[in-house]
Amino acid sequence: MTEKTKKEMNRLYMSELITALVCGMLMYLLTDSTGQPLDLRLLIPGGVLIFIILQSAGYWYYRYQLLDNPRNPMDWVMPVFAVLKKLDLALFALYPLYLLYLVILKPEAFFMTMNIFGLILYAFSMIEYYNYYYFSVQIGTIKKKVPSELSLELSQYEKTKLI
Repeated sequence: MTEKTKKEMNRLYMSELITALVCGMLMYLLTDSTGQPLDLRLLIPGGVLIFIILQSAGYWYYRYQLLDNPRNPMDWVMPVFAVLKKLDLALFALYPLYLLYLVILKPEAFFMTMNIFGLILYAFSMIEYYNYYYFSVQIGTIKKKVPSELSLELSQYEKTKLI
């Protein structure tokens, strides 16, 4: 059972790392194919998305390490994820503020193709955030609202922190 679980954790964190790499490459290729420069309309939401995906990779790597070495509980990890959860919320505010800046001061720069892709990346990063820190977003469990493993561990950490 443990070997199968270790393989699954390894697969999960490696797939998240590859997803982050592919997302970065797609952002670059998108700007290259449209002939537009890589700017904040794509960098902010794409960067937030990659940052959240890397957090997920870190979480699965942490779980892999726990299986590999159960005597080392790594008590520092959950406080880091508690801070990252709050940092992500602050990062989510950057893109709407930038769009507001564009609408008010540079309306001609607002109506560009990159904003559409930026909005798509922004929406996907919010879904990923919700998936990792609150409820598992999977086709079969959308209506059930199954808490994600990270949310369960964070709630457990916060309960023990208050004691």
